[in-house]
Amino acid sequence: MTDWKSFLKADPTDWLLEDDNPSVKYLALREILGKSPTASEVRKARREIMRRGVVPKILSRQSPAGYWEKEENFYVRAKR
Repeated sequence: MTDWKSFLKADPTDWLLEDDNPSVKYLALREILGKSPTASEVRKARREIMRRGVVPKILSRQSPAGYWEKEENFYVRAKR
């Protein structure tokens, strides 16, 4: 679908490119605007994914050893 904006009442591009969610910004730059992965703004957004937003919050819940569950329960309970 190349004319997806015609289905909307507004253009969400500016909102998708806001700095508060680097994951969304990265995907908008790559998938919607078609920017090259080597473009400076794309590389910056990709680096920020691990520094700000939801990804670091999720990863902060891991144990220091990298497990989500207790190590002894990892293979028993985590895959159910």
